[in-house]
Amino acid sequence: MIDGAERIASGLNSLARQLEVTAHNAANAQTAGFKRRVLTFEQEYQKTLETLSGERSLRSNPVQTCQEIDFSQGRLIQTGNPLDVALEGRGFLTLQTPDGPMYTRNGCLQLNALGQLTDSQGRIVAGQNGPINVPADAFGADIQISLDGVVRVGGVEAGRLRLADFGDKEQQLIPSGFGVFAAPEGLVPTPAAGVKVRQGYQEGSNVQLVQEMVNMMTLSRLYEANMNVLRRQRENSQAVLSAVNT
Repeated sequence: MIDGAERIASGLNSLARQLEVTAHNAANAQTAGFKRRVLTFEQEYQKTLETLSGERSLRSNPVQTCQEIDFSQGRLIQTGNPLDVALEGRGFLTLQTPDGPMYTRNGCLQLNALGQLTDSQGRIVAGQNGPINVPADAFGADIQISLDGVVRVGGVEAGRLRLADFGDKEQQLIPSGFGVFAAPEGLVPTPAAGVKVRQGYQEGSNVQLVQEMVNMMTLSRLYEANMNVLRRQRENSQAVLSAVNT
């Protein structure tokens, strides 16, 4: 009985984490370049729910969780803004930060007071030879970014975006907020090959909002069902103790 209760409690903690992850995904459905989080038990809990009846619960169908990131391509959305870029294919923009290089798919760029390309949080976008500088008097129409990431201002090359690829080791990247990832020590990217830089576009989030809402309802149902099992177990235990003491 105790072992079963502990299994249910552990499963409830996993379900609570999944609810947090699902809510986080839903909240970022409109965030450019956002990559949805996934817990590895996501496919298993549906099977558990389908077989749930009577006393069948997480007590006999425990779940284990491990968070991963879904790096699949998001939809490209045309904005017409010359400082918006979307990556088509596998790769990341590289950002220069005081904590070392960071990586993002959010290509909503801007210029800082020094005329350097930055991300929306003011972090410098790395070029292959350092920051990419745009003259202060340049107009939007003067800025051209080619499919291979070369930035030109008035036809003059200002730099080339440093595009990074982690191959099949993407899952080792560490989320750092605002669609930015850090690489753990020892994980070094290679130059991205085959990725296309689309100027005047944003990459939308790869979150499917309707599916995330369905997931939340399913999780809530499973959570409530197992809370009821725990409640019945507690009532049964209290009944047994009362019978023993009388």
